[in-house]
Amino acid sequence: MPAKPRGARPPAATASANYSFRQRFRVPAPKAFRWCLDFTPDDLADSEDHVRRKVLWVSPQTVLLADTLSGPRGRRIRKVKLVQIYPETRSWVSTHIAGPNLHSQFRYRIVPDGPGASALLFDGRELRWSGPTLTAAATRRLAQRLQREDADLWKRFAVEMERDARSR
Repeated sequence: MPAKPRGARPPAATASANYSFRQRFRVPAPKAFRWCLDFTPDDLADSEDHVRRKVLWVSPQTVLLADTLSGPRGRRIRKVKLVQIYPETRSWVSTHIAGPNLHSQFRYRIVPDGPGASALLFDGRELRWSGPTLTAAATRRLAQRLQREDADLWKRFAVEMERDARSR
């Protein structure tokens, strides 16, 4: 393996946006946790981005999710995520290992929230590798937009989860 040139540094991300939110479910924590980790190729079927998903369980607590979606000008975008599951804390960590948000990481934890209810505690760090380096103000706006988008997605997931729980 060739030696790394002296003083060489890996490229820096052009943005690193940190954000978090909380989403309540009217489903007990054990059921919510199981529902969240029931990964299937159809998970994203209702998305307007025409997403295809491959699910590969590499161990009982590790799964690879490979998503292919439509991008600008008809380009296909592929994102691969490594998901590590921690049943003892009802949590999981998703790390992007390929795609435009390489090394971005998202932490999820399901906690009890009163009788028959639970909540998702979410922390995310999205890295961007293209485009100009964002100013602090632009990074804050990006984090606010990502928080709003992801929180809205989990509100829709909560409706689906609660519907599924009622039908069983």
